[in-house]
Amino acid sequence: MSVTDLTPPAVFSGIVGAERVIPGGPAASAWLRDFSWYSPVLENALADTTVDAVLRPETVDQLRECVAAAAGLRIPVTLRGAGTGNYGQSLPLQSGVVIDVRDVAGVLAVTEGRIAVLPGTVMKDAEAAARATGQELAVMPSTYRISTASGFVSGGSGGIGGAAHGDLWDDNVLAVELLTVEETPRTVRLEGDDVRPVLHTYGTIGVLTRIEFRLVPAHDYTPVVVAFPDLPALAGFAHDLVSGDLHVRLCSVHEAAGAAMLTPITALYEPGEDVALLWADTAQLPELEAAATAAGGRMIEWTVKPHISQFPFSHSILWSRKAAPSSSWLQCEYASDRAEFLGQVAALRDAYPGVFLQHIEVITSAGRTRPMGITPLVGLPDHEQALEELITFCRALGMTVLNPHSYVVEEGGFVGDTAQVVALKTTSDPYGLLNPGKLGDSFFTSRGLTPPSARAASR
Repeated sequence: MSVTDLTPPAVFSGIVGAERVIPGGPAASAWLRDFSWYSPVLENALADTTVDAVLRPETVDQLRECVAAAAGLRIPVTLRGAGTGNYGQSLPLQSGVVIDVRDVAGVLAVTEGRIAVLPGTVMKDAEAAARATGQELAVMPSTYRISTASGFVSGGSGGIGGAAHGDLWDDNVLAVELLTVEETPRTVRLEGDDVRPVLHTYGTIGVLTRIEFRLVPAHDYTPVVVAFPDLPALAGFAHDLVSGDLHVRLCSVHEAAGAAMLTPITALYEPGEDVALLWADTAQLPELEAAATAAGGRMIEWTVKPHISQFPFSHSILWSRKAAPSSSWLQCEYASDRAEFLGQVAALRDAYPGVFLQHIEVITSAGRTRPMGITPLVGLPDHEQALEELITFCRALGMTVLNPHSYVVEEGGFVGDTAQVVALKTTSDPYGLLNPGKLGDSFFTSRGLTPPSARAASR
Protein backbone atom coordinates (compact mmCIF):
# COMPACT_ATOMS: atom_id res chain seq x y z
CA MET A 1 0.00 0.00 0.00
CA SER A 2 1.48 3.35 -0.99
CA VAL A 3 1.58 6.68 0.77
CA THR A 4 -1.07 8.02 -1.58
CA ASP A 5 -3.33 5.12 -0.66
CA LEU A 6 -2.92 5.84 3.02
CA THR A 7 -3.21 9.59 3.13
CA PRO A 8 -3.46 12.58 0.80
CA PRO A 9 -0.10 13.97 -0.34
CA ALA A 10 -1.12 17.17 1.39
CA VAL A 11 -0.19 15.60 4.74
CA PHE A 12 3.51 15.71 3.87
CA SER A 13 3.22 18.65 1.50
CA GLY A 14 1.74 20.63 4.36
CA ILE A 15 4.86 19.94 6.40
CA VAL A 16 7.69 20.49 3.91
CA GLY A 17 5.92 22.05 0.90
CA ALA A 18 4.67 20.29 -2.21
CA GLU A 19 7.94 20.93 -4.07
CA ARG A 20 9.79 18.96 -1.38
CA VAL A 21 7.72 15.82 -1.72
CA ILE A 22 9.07 13.73 -4.60
CA PRO A 23 6.69 10.95 -5.67
CA GLY A 24 7.92 7.42 -6.23
CA GLY A 25 8.85 6.41 -9.75
CA PRO A 26 11.37 7.98 -12.13
CA ALA A 27 11.48 11.25 -10.21
CA ALA A 28 12.75 9.42 -7.12
CA SER A 29 15.32 7.22 -8.87
CA ALA A 30 18.28 9.30 -7.66
CA TRP A 31 17.37 8.38 -4.07
CA LEU A 32 17.43 4.66 -4.90
CA ARG A 33 21.13 4.48 -5.68
CA ASP A 34 24.24 4.37 -3.54
CA PHE A 35 27.58 2.57 -3.84
CA SER A 36 26.29 -0.90 -3.02
CA TRP A 37 27.08 -1.76 -6.65
CA TYR A 38 30.65 -2.30 -5.41
CA SER A 39 29.30 -5.76 -4.55
CA PRO A 40 27.91 -7.88 -7.41
CA VAL A 41 25.77 -9.64 -4.80
CA LEU A 42 24.16 -6.44 -3.48
CA GLU A 43 23.92 -4.87 -6.92
CA ASN A 44 21.63 -7.70 -7.95
CA ALA A 45 19.72 -7.94 -4.67
CA LEU A 46 18.86 -4.21 -4.56
CA ALA A 47 18.05 -3.76 -8.25
CA ASP A 48 14.28 -3.62 -7.66
CA THR A 49 14.28 -1.20 -4.70
CA THR A 50 11.31 1.18 -4.71
CA VAL A 51 9.98 4.08 -2.64
CA ASP A 52 6.56 5.69 -2.35
CA ALA A 53 7.84 9.21 -1.74
CA VAL A 54 10.96 11.17 -0.87
CA LEU A 55 10.67 13.94 1.72
CA ARG A 56 13.15 16.81 1.92
CA PRO A 57 12.71 18.74 5.18
CA GLU A 58 14.69 21.92 5.81
CA THR A 59 14.55 22.15 9.61
CA VAL A 60 14.57 19.89 12.65
CA ASP A 61 10.96 20.87 13.30
CA GLN A 62 9.94 19.73 9.81
CA LEU A 63 11.93 16.54 10.29
CA ARG A 64 10.10 15.89 13.56
CA GLU A 65 6.70 16.46 11.92
CA CYS A 66 7.57 14.09 9.05
CA VAL A 67 8.56 11.40 11.54
CA ALA A 68 5.39 11.93 13.59
CA ALA A 69 3.17 11.69 10.50
CA ALA A 70 4.91 8.54 9.25
CA ALA A 71 4.63 6.95 12.70
CA GLY A 72 0.93 7.73 12.87
CA LEU A 73 0.39 6.09 9.48
CA ARG A 74 2.81 3.19 10.22
CA ILE A 75 4.81 3.96 7.08
CA PRO A 76 8.39 2.62 6.87
CA VAL A 77 11.00 5.39 7.12
CA THR A 78 14.53 5.32 5.71
CA LEU A 79 16.88 8.22 6.44
CA ARG A 80 19.37 9.27 3.80
CA GLY A 81 22.30 11.66 3.47
CA ALA A 82 24.56 11.86 0.42
CA GLY A 83 24.21 8.17 -0.46
CA THR A 84 27.93 7.33 -0.35
CA GLY A 85 27.42 4.04 1.54
CA ASN A 86 28.63 0.73 0.17
CA TYR A 87 26.19 -1.70 1.78
CA GLY A 88 22.76 -0.42 0.75
CA GLN A 89 22.37 1.35 4.10
CA SER A 90 20.07 4.07 2.77
CA LEU A 91 18.04 2.04 0.28
CA PRO A 92 14.54 1.08 1.50
CA LEU A 93 13.69 -2.60 1.47
CA GLN A 94 9.98 -2.09 2.18
CA SER A 95 9.24 1.07 0.21
CA GLY A 96 7.56 3.74 2.40
CA VAL A 97 9.23 7.15 2.57
CA VAL A 98 12.87 8.14 2.29
CA ILE A 99 13.73 11.28 4.24
CA ASP A 100 16.65 13.20 2.72
CA VAL A 101 18.26 15.21 5.56
CA ARG A 102 20.83 17.12 3.52
CA ASP A 103 19.02 20.45 3.93
CA VAL A 104 18.77 20.06 7.72
CA ALA A 105 22.33 21.30 7.97
CA GLY A 106 24.56 23.68 9.87
CA VAL A 107 27.24 23.93 12.54
CA LEU A 108 25.63 24.52 15.94
CA ALA A 109 28.67 25.08 18.17
CA VAL A 110 32.44 24.68 18.25
CA THR A 111 34.19 24.45 21.62
CA GLU A 112 37.50 23.02 22.77
CA GLY A 113 37.60 19.38 21.71
CA ARG A 114 34.01 19.28 20.42
CA ILE A 115 31.86 20.35 17.47
CA ALA A 116 28.05 20.01 17.34
CA VAL A 117 26.29 19.86 13.97
CA LEU A 118 22.89 19.19 12.46
CA PRO A 119 22.41 15.83 10.70
CA GLY A 120 22.71 17.01 7.11
CA THR A 121 25.91 18.98 7.67
CA VAL A 122 28.58 18.09 5.12
CA MET A 123 31.69 16.86 6.93
CA LYS A 124 33.87 19.22 4.89
CA ASP A 125 31.94 22.15 6.40
CA ALA A 126 32.39 20.73 9.90
CA GLU A 127 36.13 20.40 9.26
CA ALA A 128 36.30 24.01 8.02
CA ALA A 129 34.49 25.27 11.12
CA ALA A 130 36.86 23.31 13.35
CA ARG A 131 39.94 24.60 11.53
CA ALA A 132 38.75 28.19 12.00
CA THR A 133 39.37 27.58 15.73
CA GLY A 134 42.74 25.86 15.30
CA GLN A 135 41.23 22.38 15.56
CA GLU A 136 40.36 19.52 13.20
CA LEU A 137 38.06 16.51 13.21
CA ALA A 138 39.72 13.55 14.89
CA VAL A 139 38.31 11.32 12.16
CA MET A 140 36.24 11.98 9.04
CA PRO A 141 35.17 9.87 6.07
CA SER A 142 37.30 9.80 2.94
CA THR A 143 34.16 11.11 1.21
CA TYR A 144 34.10 14.10 3.59
CA ARG A 145 33.62 16.55 0.71
CA ILE A 146 30.02 15.31 0.24
CA SER A 147 29.18 12.99 3.15
CA THR A 148 26.77 14.17 5.84
CA ALA A 149 27.31 13.94 9.58
CA SER A 150 24.39 11.58 10.18
CA GLY A 151 25.34 9.43 7.20
CA PHE A 152 28.89 9.07 8.52
CA VAL A 153 27.74 8.09 11.99
CA SER A 154 24.96 5.76 10.81
CA GLY A 155 26.65 4.12 7.84
CA GLY A 156 30.38 4.71 8.17
CA SER A 157 33.08 3.33 10.42
CA GLY A 158 36.17 5.54 10.16
CA GLY A 159 38.40 7.18 7.63
CA ILE A 160 40.89 10.00 7.40
CA GLY A 161 42.43 10.64 10.80
CA GLY A 162 42.25 6.95 11.67
CA ALA A 163 46.02 6.58 11.52
CA ALA A 164 46.23 8.83 14.58
CA HIS A 165 42.83 8.66 16.25
CA GLY A 166 41.07 5.39 15.35
CA ASP A 167 37.52 4.86 14.15
CA LEU A 168 34.03 5.90 15.24
CA TRP A 169 34.16 3.56 18.25
CA ASP A 170 37.30 5.24 19.65
CA ASP A 171 35.30 7.98 21.40
CA ASN A 172 35.25 10.11 18.26
CA VAL A 173 31.47 10.56 18.43
CA LEU A 174 30.93 12.25 21.79
CA ALA A 175 27.14 12.58 21.81
CA VAL A 176 24.05 12.41 19.64
CA GLU A 177 20.44 13.48 19.93
CA LEU A 178 17.76 11.49 18.15
CA LEU A 179 14.02 11.45 17.65
CA THR A 180 11.96 8.41 18.51
CA VAL A 181 9.58 7.23 15.79
CA GLU A 182 6.26 7.74 17.54
CA GLU A 183 3.15 9.83 16.99
CA THR A 184 4.73 12.34 19.39
CA PRO A 185 8.48 11.91 18.87
CA ARG A 186 10.69 12.24 21.93
CA THR A 187 14.22 13.64 21.85
CA VAL A 188 16.76 11.26 23.38
CA ARG A 189 20.32 12.33 24.15
CA LEU A 190 23.08 9.72 24.24
CA GLU A 191 26.63 10.38 25.44
CA GLY A 192 29.82 8.38 25.87
CA ASP A 193 29.43 4.62 25.53
CA ASP A 194 25.67 5.03 25.18
CA VAL A 195 26.33 6.39 21.66
CA ARG A 196 27.58 3.00 20.46
CA PRO A 197 24.19 1.54 19.41
CA VAL A 198 23.86 4.35 16.86
CA LEU A 199 27.25 3.74 15.22
CA HIS A 200 27.07 1.94 11.87
CA THR A 201 23.55 0.63 12.49
CA TYR A 202 22.11 2.15 9.31
CA GLY A 203 19.68 4.57 10.94
CA THR A 204 17.63 1.76 12.46
CA ILE A 205 17.72 3.14 16.03
CA GLY A 206 16.41 6.69 15.80
CA VAL A 207 16.36 9.84 13.68
CA LEU A 208 19.50 11.85 14.39
CA THR A 209 19.03 15.58 14.92
CA ARG A 210 22.36 16.54 16.50
CA ILE A 211 25.83 14.96 16.37
CA GLU A 212 28.84 16.00 18.44
CA PHE A 213 32.26 14.95 17.15
CA ARG A 214 35.64 14.98 18.88
CA LEU A 215 38.10 17.64 17.78
CA VAL A 216 41.89 17.60 18.16
CA PRO A 217 44.55 20.29 17.59
CA ALA A 218 44.97 21.01 13.89
CA HIS A 219 48.07 20.13 11.87
CA ASP A 220 49.26 21.35 8.49
CA TYR A 221 49.34 18.37 6.11
CA THR A 222 51.11 17.50 2.87
CA PRO A 223 50.17 14.49 0.71
CA VAL A 224 53.07 12.28 -0.38
CA VAL A 225 53.62 8.83 -1.83
CA VAL A 226 56.13 6.34 -0.48
CA ALA A 227 57.12 3.61 -2.96
CA PHE A 228 58.81 0.28 -2.20
CA PRO A 229 59.93 -2.61 -4.42
CA ASP A 230 58.57 -5.20 -1.97
CA LEU A 231 55.12 -5.36 -0.33
CA PRO A 232 56.12 -6.84 3.06
CA ALA A 233 58.86 -4.21 3.36
CA LEU A 234 56.31 -1.46 2.66
CA ALA A 235 53.83 -3.02 5.09
CA GLY A 236 56.51 -3.11 7.79
CA PHE A 237 57.35 0.54 7.18
CA ALA A 238 53.65 1.49 7.37
CA HIS A 239 53.18 -0.43 10.61
CA ASP A 240 56.25 1.24 12.13
CA LEU A 241 55.12 4.66 10.93
CA VAL A 242 51.67 4.49 12.49
CA SER A 243 53.08 2.90 15.66
CA GLY A 244 55.79 5.55 15.97
CA ASP A 245 56.13 9.22 16.83
CA LEU A 246 55.63 10.81 13.40
CA HIS A 247 52.13 12.18 12.83
CA VAL A 248 50.17 11.07 9.77
CA ARG A 249 46.46 11.52 9.19
CA LEU A 250 46.34 8.79 6.56
CA CYS A 251 48.43 5.71 5.81
CA SER A 252 46.98 3.79 2.86
CA VAL A 253 49.02 0.86 1.51
CA HIS A 254 48.40 -0.48 -2.02
CA GLU A 255 49.92 -3.57 -3.60
CA ALA A 256 51.44 -2.84 -7.01
CA ALA A 257 48.65 -4.45 -9.04
CA GLY A 258 46.04 -2.36 -7.21
CA ALA A 259 48.19 0.77 -7.33
CA ALA A 260 48.27 0.40 -11.11
CA MET A 261 44.47 0.85 -11.11
CA LEU A 262 44.65 4.29 -9.46
CA THR A 263 45.00 5.79 -12.91
CA PRO A 264 44.99 9.53 -12.06
CA ILE A 265 48.12 9.14 -9.92
CA THR A 266 50.06 6.28 -11.54
CA ALA A 267 52.49 8.77 -13.11
CA LEU A 268 53.88 9.36 -9.62
CA TYR A 269 55.41 5.90 -9.25
CA GLU A 270 56.92 3.17 -11.39
CA PRO A 271 55.02 0.09 -12.65
CA GLY A 272 55.49 -2.75 -10.20
CA GLU A 273 56.08 -0.52 -7.19
CA ASP A 274 54.02 -1.04 -4.04
CA VAL A 275 52.96 2.32 -2.62
CA ALA A 276 51.60 4.00 0.47
CA LEU A 277 49.58 7.19 0.24
CA LEU A 278 50.38 9.38 3.24
CA TRP A 279 48.81 12.60 4.46
CA ALA A 280 51.63 13.70 6.70
CA ASP A 281 52.51 16.54 9.03
CA THR A 282 54.29 19.08 6.83
CA ALA A 283 56.84 19.97 9.50
CA GLN A 284 57.89 16.32 9.78
CA LEU A 285 58.47 15.59 6.08
CA PRO A 286 62.29 15.46 6.40
CA GLU A 287 62.05 12.86 9.17
CA LEU A 288 59.46 10.93 7.15
CA GLU A 289 61.68 10.84 4.08
CA ALA A 290 64.64 9.68 6.13
CA ALA A 291 62.57 6.88 7.65
CA ALA A 292 61.32 5.75 4.23
CA THR A 293 64.83 5.75 2.77
CA ALA A 294 66.22 3.81 5.73
CA ALA A 295 63.52 1.16 5.25
CA GLY A 296 64.34 0.73 1.55
CA GLY A 297 61.73 3.00 -0.03
CA ARG A 298 61.57 6.42 -1.61
CA MET A 299 59.31 9.38 -0.94
CA ILE A 300 57.61 11.07 -3.89
CA GLU A 301 56.11 14.55 -4.05
CA TRP A 302 52.37 14.71 -4.78
CA THR A 303 52.35 16.66 -8.04
CA VAL A 304 49.01 15.55 -9.49
CA LYS A 305 45.72 17.44 -9.25
CA PRO A 306 43.35 14.90 -7.64
CA HIS A 307 43.13 15.15 -3.86
CA ILE A 308 44.63 12.26 -1.91
CA SER A 309 41.23 11.53 -0.35
CA GLN A 310 40.04 10.17 -3.72
CA PHE A 311 42.12 6.99 -3.41
CA PRO A 312 42.16 5.47 0.10
CA PHE A 313 39.57 3.35 1.91
CA SER A 314 36.69 2.18 -0.30
CA HIS A 315 37.72 4.47 -3.15
CA SER A 316 40.12 1.70 -4.17
CA ILE A 317 37.09 -0.45 -5.02
CA LEU A 318 35.73 2.26 -7.30
CA TRP A 319 39.03 2.34 -9.19
CA SER A 320 39.24 -1.46 -9.38
CA ARG A 321 35.68 -1.71 -10.71
CA LYS A 322 36.57 0.83 -13.38
CA ALA A 323 39.65 -1.17 -14.37
CA ALA A 324 37.99 -4.59 -14.03
CA PRO A 325 34.17 -4.24 -14.09
CA SER A 326 33.57 -7.80 -12.91
CA SER A 327 35.81 -7.41 -9.86
CA SER A 328 34.54 -7.68 -6.31
CA TRP A 329 35.93 -6.91 -2.86
CA LEU A 330 36.48 -8.13 0.65
CA GLN A 331 37.07 -6.43 3.99
CA CYS A 332 39.34 -7.95 6.60
CA GLU A 333 41.55 -7.15 9.55
CA TYR A 334 45.13 -8.33 9.80
CA ALA A 335 46.95 -9.07 13.05
CA SER A 336 48.12 -6.14 15.18
CA ASP A 337 51.38 -7.93 15.97
CA ARG A 338 53.94 -6.73 13.45
CA ALA A 339 55.57 -10.08 12.68
CA GLU A 340 52.24 -11.89 12.33
CA PHE A 341 50.90 -9.09 10.13
CA LEU A 342 53.88 -9.29 7.78
CA GLY A 343 53.49 -13.05 7.59
CA GLN A 344 49.86 -12.64 6.56
CA VAL A 345 50.80 -10.08 3.90
CA ALA A 346 53.42 -12.39 2.41
CA ALA A 347 51.15 -15.44 2.50
CA LEU A 348 48.33 -13.67 0.69
CA ARG A 349 50.71 -12.23 -1.89
CA ASP A 350 52.09 -15.69 -2.64
CA ALA A 351 48.75 -17.56 -2.62
CA TYR A 352 46.62 -15.13 -4.65
CA PRO A 353 48.86 -13.10 -6.97
CA GLY A 354 46.83 -10.79 -9.19
CA VAL A 355 43.58 -11.80 -7.47
CA PHE A 356 43.70 -10.62 -3.84
CA LEU A 357 45.06 -7.09 -4.42
CA GLN A 358 46.09 -6.10 -0.94
CA HIS A 359 45.01 -2.63 0.12
CA ILE A 360 45.60 -1.91 3.80
CA GLU A 361 44.53 1.11 5.82
CA VAL A 362 46.76 1.26 8.88
CA ILE A 363 45.02 2.88 11.83
CA THR A 364 45.58 3.34 15.55
CA SER A 365 42.65 2.06 17.56
CA ALA A 366 42.15 1.10 21.21
CA GLY A 367 45.84 1.66 21.87
CA ARG A 368 47.12 -0.67 19.16
CA THR A 369 48.02 -0.59 15.49
CA ARG A 370 45.29 -2.17 13.36
CA PRO A 371 45.90 -2.96 9.67
CA MET A 372 42.49 -3.00 7.98
CA GLY A 373 42.15 -4.60 4.56
CA ILE A 374 39.85 -3.15 1.90
CA THR A 375 40.78 -5.49 -0.88
CA PRO A 376 39.82 -5.57 -4.56
CA LEU A 377 39.25 -9.11 -5.82
CA VAL A 378 39.95 -9.57 -9.50
CA GLY A 379 39.23 -12.54 -11.75
CA LEU A 380 37.15 -14.70 -9.42
CA PRO A 381 35.87 -17.64 -11.52
CA ASP A 382 32.78 -18.24 -9.36
CA HIS A 383 32.02 -15.41 -7.02
CA GLU A 384 30.38 -17.21 -4.12
CA GLN A 385 32.62 -20.29 -4.13
CA ALA A 386 35.77 -18.23 -4.62
CA LEU A 387 34.80 -15.92 -1.76
CA GLU A 388 34.32 -18.96 0.47
CA GLU A 389 37.79 -20.24 -0.36
CA LEU A 390 39.36 -16.82 0.18
CA ILE A 391 37.66 -16.37 3.53
CA THR A 392 38.73 -19.85 4.63
CA PHE A 393 42.32 -19.01 3.72
CA CYS A 394 42.22 -15.65 5.54
CA ARG A 395 40.74 -17.21 8.67
CA ALA A 396 43.40 -19.90 8.66
CA LEU A 397 45.99 -17.10 8.74
CA GLY A 398 44.35 -15.68 11.86
CA MET A 399 42.65 -12.78 10.08
CA THR A 400 39.19 -11.41 10.82
CA VAL A 401 36.88 -11.20 7.80
CA LEU A 402 34.17 -8.55 7.49
CA ASN A 403 31.42 -9.16 4.95
CA PRO A 404 30.64 -6.27 2.56
CA HIS A 405 28.09 -8.35 0.63
CA SER A 406 25.11 -7.98 2.97
CA TYR A 407 22.84 -5.07 3.85
CA VAL A 408 22.13 -6.47 7.34
CA VAL A 409 23.91 -4.84 10.30
CA GLU A 410 24.80 -8.08 12.09
CA GLU A 411 26.17 -9.74 8.95
CA GLY A 412 28.57 -6.90 8.19
CA GLY A 413 30.70 -7.71 11.21
CA PHE A 414 31.38 -4.12 12.34
CA VAL A 415 28.96 -3.91 15.26
CA GLY A 416 29.49 -7.21 17.08
CA ASP A 417 27.04 -7.86 19.93
CA THR A 418 23.83 -6.09 18.96
CA ALA A 419 21.91 -6.75 22.20
CA GLN A 420 22.29 -3.12 23.31
CA VAL A 421 21.28 -1.97 19.84
CA VAL A 422 18.09 -4.03 19.81
CA ALA A 423 17.21 -2.97 23.36
CA LEU A 424 17.39 0.72 22.43
CA LYS A 425 15.44 0.17 19.22
CA THR A 426 12.48 -1.32 21.11
CA THR A 427 11.97 1.99 22.90
CA SER A 428 12.99 4.42 20.16
CA ASP A 429 11.23 2.66 17.25
CA PRO A 430 8.34 0.74 18.86
CA TYR A 431 6.57 0.06 15.55
CA GLY A 432 9.70 -1.15 13.74
CA LEU A 433 9.43 1.48 11.02
CA LEU A 434 13.06 2.60 10.75
CA ASN A 435 14.82 1.04 7.76
CA PRO A 436 13.12 -2.36 8.25
CA GLY A 437 15.05 -5.42 7.13
CA LYS A 438 18.46 -3.99 8.03
CA LEU A 439 18.64 -5.05 11.70
CA GLY A 440 17.69 -8.38 13.25
CA ASP A 441 17.11 -9.93 9.83
CA SER A 442 19.19 -11.95 7.41
CA PHE A 443 20.08 -11.07 3.85
CA PHE A 444 21.48 -14.51 3.18
CA THR A 445 18.90 -16.88 4.64
CA SER A 446 16.05 -14.93 3.06
CA ARG A 447 17.56 -15.92 -0.28
CA GLY A 448 18.38 -19.52 0.62
CA LEU A 449 22.08 -18.74 1.04
CA THR A 450 24.46 -18.87 3.97
CA PRO A 451 27.04 -16.14 4.61
CA PRO A 452 30.37 -17.24 3.12
CA SER A 453 32.11 -16.62 6.45
CA ALA A 454 29.66 -18.96 8.21
CA ARG A 455 30.03 -21.63 5.56
CA ALA A 456 33.80 -21.48 5.90
CA ALA A 457 33.66 -21.61 9.70
CA SER A 458 31.46 -24.70 9.62
CA ARG A 459 33.97 -26.77 7.68
